[in-house]
Amino acid sequence: MKQFKKTAFWIVLLVALAGVFSLIDERAEVAQKIEAANLKLLPFSAADVEEFWTKSKEKGVQVRAVREKDGWWMTSPLRVKGDQEAIEKLLKNVVKTRKDAVLFENPGVEKEKELGLDDPEREFGVRAKGKETIIQLGDKGPTLNIAYARFQGENRIFRIHSDVRREAGSTVYSLRDKTVIGVDPANFRRLELTRKGMDNVVIVHDQGKWSMVEPFEARASQTKVLETLFDLKKAEVKEFIEEEPSDLKSYGLDAPAIKVSVLAHGQDRPLVLNIGDRDRTKRGYNANNDGAKKVFLVEEDLANALKAQASAWKEAD
Repeated sequence: MKQFKKTAFWIVLLVALAGVFSLIDERAEVAQKIEAANLKLLPFSAADVEEFWTKSKEKGVQVRAVREKDGWWMTSPLRVKGDQEAIEKLLKNVVKTRKDAVLFENPGVEKEKELGLDDPEREFGVRAKGKETIIQLGDKGPTLNIAYARFQGENRIFRIHSDVRREAGSTVYSLRDKTVIGVDPANFRRLELTRKGMDNVVIVHDQGKWSMVEPFEARASQTKVLETLFDLKKAEVKEFIEEEPSDLKSYGLDAPAIKVSVLAHGQDRPLVLNIGDRDRTKRGYNANNDGAKKVFLVEEDLANALKAQASAWKEAD
């Protein structure tokens, strides 16, 4: 009976201790979560961001973008579709940043000047859940991987990773959609290549059958056709030349040297890429899309691949 009482006592004690340790662990976990939340630069996720902008002392607002139903659109300095992947990456880098340390609660004018926050060179603004927040960014720290920052309207200065400072300097080009022609190789129905001084090439795809109908009838090379389509899909604008050109002749786009037309299943109109003159200085070719005014530059490799002999798209015998 005594042995039973001792065993019961130890069981009760162990259960009680387990409960105490569990409570301690739970409280420690809560404390860690609170500390992590306090260290977060911004109290929301990238998915909550409705609008953001970057600003420099020299140029004012450099980029402003708004989340719309069909994704991100830049609204300043011009209205163009944004690079969805680049913008989401930028926002995640900013939102996930942690405040390394609060350096000064009430810095004086001299200290602000020393850290580059008396007249901040860069700002990053964001609107999320209807609330606007502006981060002012000063100089980089001695190790260059940190930067000094504060929220507009607050005195305290803290350290953050210098990535945020870099993101606040993002250019229009880096955040703009750079798709040359948005083809979908898996949904391809007809490919046409019109080239000056060369045979035209026409490939059709129907129920798994790949056929060349111009400049001669033959079985088309599925490998070569898909290679061409993926080259077009992956191609990015090398440089934006002019948004609203008054004269396409100066770019060789009044009568393009190469015209690529891709029609997909379910579409009435093809996607078209026009390629004009070569720009030797910039090592690229002037180009535009049917229905769009802007002129941009594409890589020489893309144009050269589209100038292959017609037999390159024919299945080998």
